[in-house]
Amino acid sequence: METLKSVLEANHTKKTKNELIDLLTGLEKSLTPAVYEKVSGIETSELAGLSNKDLLSIIEDFKKNYDEKWEKSFASVSTEVLKMIAGRMAADDQVFKTSGAESADFAAELGSIDFAKIIGGPLNACVTAQSNASISTVNFIKEVGFEKDGDDDKLRMAEFKYKKHVPNPEYKNETDTPNVDPTIEQDVEISVPFIALLNVPSFRIETCEVDFNVKLNSTYTKDVSDEFGIKAGAS
Repeated sequence: METLKSVLEANHTKKTKNELIDLLTGLEKSLTPAVYEKVSGIETSELAGLSNKDLLSIIEDFKKNYDEKWEKSFASVSTEVLKMIAGRMAADDQVFKTSGAESADFAAELGSIDFAKIIGGPLNACVTAQSNASISTVNFIKEVGFEKDGDDDKLRMAEFKYKKHVPNPEYKNETDTPNVDPTIEQDVEISVPFIALLNVPSFRIETCEVDFNVKLNSTYTKDVSDEFGIKAGAS
């Protein structure tokens, strides 16, 4: 896409004087008069009296003082002004039309692509996958963590039994009870929710990146040929 910055940075040394004047006149029409006069320091009516070198110097000043805000004004100018600023744009468009490139139906081909499926399909797959994973987690907890107790469900518990040394209540000290052990073994039973002993399956999507390629079958071909003739004679 043509921008004012790209036009200013282009090589204008091979342009004719009239083309340079048209470029500066187009800049005056696209920018505000205050901005144009501040950069150029000369009115458009005086451009004809300048040399090509002076005109190129003014264009260089616009290039050095370029402001991104100018692009907004450049985008809203008329076709006539665009032709004055960047005549090659109109020339390229004309070549595109006369060479038959308009018959390459690129726009229609792009419009026929179902982007809803291309972009929405992977996103919908992610949502479905996370939804199925959540349902699987709930079913796992119900099937493994609970058990039937009549018509009700109760938490399934895992019971563990082991022996533990605890203080002997009959033991006082080594003098009074020398034949009594200070500790005795005692059976201990502990119940733990069975679900706490397992890893509950869980799946969560935090980011999703969709990449896709679009192939256009419409083609535009332009043949360019140059002929060089060399005649040499020897006597």
